[in-house]
Amino acid sequence: MNRVLEMMDARMTIANLMFEYAEAVDRADMETVGTLFGRGLIDSGGVWHRGEQAVFELYSSTIIFYDQDEQPTDYRRFQCSPRTRHVTTNLHFTFDEAVRRAEVRSYFTVYQTLAGATTIIAGGRYEDSFEKDAAGWHFAERRILVENRGDMNRHLRAG
Repeated sequence: MNRVLEMMDARMTIANLMFEYAEAVDRADMETVGTLFGRGLIDSGGVWHRGEQAVFELYSSTIIFYDQDEQPTDYRRFQCSPRTRHVTTNLHFTFDEAVRRAEVRSYFTVYQTLAGATTIIAGGRYEDSFEKDAAGWHFAERRILVENRGDMNRHLRAG
């Protein structure tokens, strides 16, 4: 396959991985979030987390989840919700010559709806690295840079 076609295919695959992350967080599917980073690293405020279990534990213990009555509850896959929508835009791709590694910069906005009110609680950038191996494209590294900090007291646990 020529390089242009490889890059087009890679862009679509990588974008889908990025959107799968956002959907998994919003659907209270931290197992999938962990799986997406099973072979990679994620930066959480200057602390790096490696591997599926570490990322799962980070997300399931840090995010505040709500039941159907909007009461805080323990994490239970698909049985609760952070009441958020993570929107990822402005994806900018840079590939190595072999189209086996990609650097992707993007913007994110996080909305949260509680008590009938929708609020933007965070915005910023993702700086991602992806690698392609025999199993396909995967996250190698994600750095989350929150640049527009709103009220996240009902989204993330303190500490």
